[in-house]
Amino acid sequence: MMKTAAATLLYVIAGVVSGAPSASPVLSAVSGTARFSWEIPQGGLETGSNFYTVSPAGVNVFIVTGTGIFINFTGRVEYQGNRAARNVTFTLSNIQTSDAGTYTCGDGAAAAVIQNCGQKLVVLGKPTTPGRPVSTTPVYNQQVTLTCSSNSTTVPADHGLTLTYTWRRDNTDITVTSTGSPYTFTMSSRNSHSYRCRASESQGLESEWSQGYNMEPQYGPYQISLTPSTSSYTVTEHQALPSITCSALCRPGCTYRWLHNGTAFSSGAMLQGQADRSKTGSYRCQPSNTHGSSDSVTVSVDVQYPANVSMFTANSLSGTLTVNESDTVTLRCQIDSNPRPVIKLLNGTEELTRADNSLTAEYRLESAECRQRGNYFCTVTNNIGAHVNQSLELLVKCSPRHDETVPPQLKYASRLGGNVNVSVSVLSYPLPTFTWSRTTSTSQDLTGSSSPVSDISVTSRLHLTNLQKQDFGDYSLTVDNGVGGSVVYTLGIVSEGPPQTPTQFRDPDNATTSSVWLSWLPGFNGGNPQTFLLEYHQFATRTWTVYNSYDDTGKMMVVEVTGLTPGDIYIFRLQARNEYDGSSKHVFVETRTPGDPPDQHKLEAPYTSAGLITGTTVGTFLLTLLIEGIVLVLLYRKGYRFGNILKGNASRESTRNPDTVEMDNREYSSLDQNNVPAQYSNLEEESDKQQYSQLKIYENTKVDAAVDTSIYEGMTETSPVTYESIRASPYQNTGAHSQGPGHMHE
Repeated sequence: MMKTAAATLLYVIAGVVSGAPSASPVLSAVSGTARFSWEIPQGGLETGSNFYTVSPAGVNVFIVTGTGIFINFTGRVEYQGNRAARNVTFTLSNIQTSDAGTYTCGDGAAAAVIQNCGQKLVVLGKPTTPGRPVSTTPVYNQQVTLTCSSNSTTVPADHGLTLTYTWRRDNTDITVTSTGSPYTFTMSSRNSHSYRCRASESQGLESEWSQGYNMEPQYGPYQISLTPSTSSYTVTEHQALPSITCSALCRPGCTYRWLHNGTAFSSGAMLQGQADRSKTGSYRCQPSNTHGSSDSVTVSVDVQYPANVSMFTANSLSGTLTVNESDTVTLRCQIDSNPRPVIKLLNGTEELTRADNSLTAEYRLESAECRQRGNYFCTVTNNIGAHVNQSLELLVKCSPRHDETVPPQLKYASRLGGNVNVSVSVLSYPLPTFTWSRTTSTSQDLTGSSSPVSDISVTSRLHLTNLQKQDFGDYSLTVDNGVGGSVVYTLGIVSEGPPQTPTQFRDPDNATTSSVWLSWLPGFNGGNPQTFLLEYHQFATRTWTVYNSYDDTGKMMVVEVTGLTPGDIYIFRLQARNEYDGSSKHVFVETRTPGDPPDQHKLEAPYTSAGLITGTTVGTFLLTLLIEGIVLVLLYRKGYRFGNILKGNASRESTRNPDTVEMDNREYSSLDQNNVPAQYSNLEEESDKQQYSQLKIYENTKVDAAVDTSIYEGMTETSPVTYESIRASPYQNTGAHSQGPGHMHE
């Protein structure tokens, strides 16, 4: 009997069915035709015996005998084998699932199975429709696994075929086929997608598509934004920090915190808080979830506050610093401020240095001086708050010396029976002790007194009353503060009287064609206010003319004499006067204005001097005038120079320094000479006795050519004298120029 056959599907797979198969399985769909073909193993078929092919159900499919072929599955089996060639080939049509299984060989009888002789028939079925895919938790940029589950309907169950799965995303094939159920891939999108799958087996029998699985990937924060988007803020201390809201895309949702300079500051999506100076810096929002965290862009917040002096030191010490004179002192001020301030270092009110837009300022005293003692200040402002300052005290140890801000006076005048107050002002730190003394006896109490003028200046006073003759003279003041040794000052008490003769009377060498400048140093005023009488005469005149009278200014006197004749020669004389009398002597200056000299005939007139030789007879004086006048004119015409007299247009030449020196008007020596009595001779004796060599009398005068010396002291006469009797100018042939108009300079 033969069974119906179907179209044949062949598929070779690895492995052998237990018991018999010697060839690869034959695959066929239901209703198909299967073609079997295998070789009978050597020694597996007896000569002349029958050969059987047995179905999986144990039914003979056909028998090959020596006389023919007997087919049991009538109409379904067609034999094409060759027994002699040991080949078994046949087809089985109209395949049914019941046909599935292993077809074996029998030798001589169906039950006599030939080992390794046969072939398996696999009847293919359509896999079941998979269920909805399942997934591990999908996370962006991480691997995810999808699982698709389907069952095979192919028989027999040990067919050895494998189901494969095809995936579709959002109804579009993603051409991914995985062996077995799991499908693992990297999640490359944060977007949601629908996934489906279907199963297939061997020759393309496929299941239906499964239901869709909507995959929503999870991911950490991204697209972080701040509202408002301003990147920097400036606020004043004690105001609120700027309100900034942070947002981000996250799945699952994020929590938020704010970082200040990299350190956790607050939680929540909004930045909030009170601004103080410690809040200056950078802020970042940090959203986070189970998949990580990320930072926003940085926001800068500048919290401004008033300036404050955090440190003000001298030589690294604050408060009070004591140094020796000439020591180096470094002042340093350090500021806490935002914005950066303007810093000033002051000595009292004097600005020493200034630093703009800085947090430090420094000033260096290379050599500390006595007067630099005092309070120093560091003052700052940054326009946020009021000025602030901090001070320190600098103490400079210095030995006693004269306080130059107080005019020194070492000579005092009084009447017999009168009173006088003697004082000396010194600079000293520490403040000194004062001891008044005298080498000769006195009726006075020499205890004295002292009173501080400042922290470093003190004045010592000695009050003398009802002065007697023995009380006049010198007094000594010893000053000592333990630094650098003691200092002794000598002060003189003299009787009131005429002033001393001025000194340093000179032409400062800055004349014009119509004016000259003159200067002198006043001497001691004799105990009463003094004035200075200035007189002059020209080369061709015989009389002194009063130019002006000047009050004592207490300093070097500098005056301008105007209205002079260009190119002319002038003799000036000066005398100090007070209510008692004039100074005992005049002092003289010869000068010449620039420009062309007066007419020649004027130069030939007899020239007169300022004084007469006491005791000279009238006849001798007239003869001297005549002779000297003639000689003078002759020598002048030949170009000789007398004093500062130049012939023709000869100019003034000078190497003198025209600078004016200011000095006090009283007769002082330095107050800073240690252990040396004050000396006055330097200022008193200059020009006290001026010696003038008279011109020799030549032969044609018939007078002995003797050279005499005349000393002029206390010249008050206005009678004419010969020019030759005036001393030769120290400015001869200097070529100096003179200057003009008539006012005084102190």
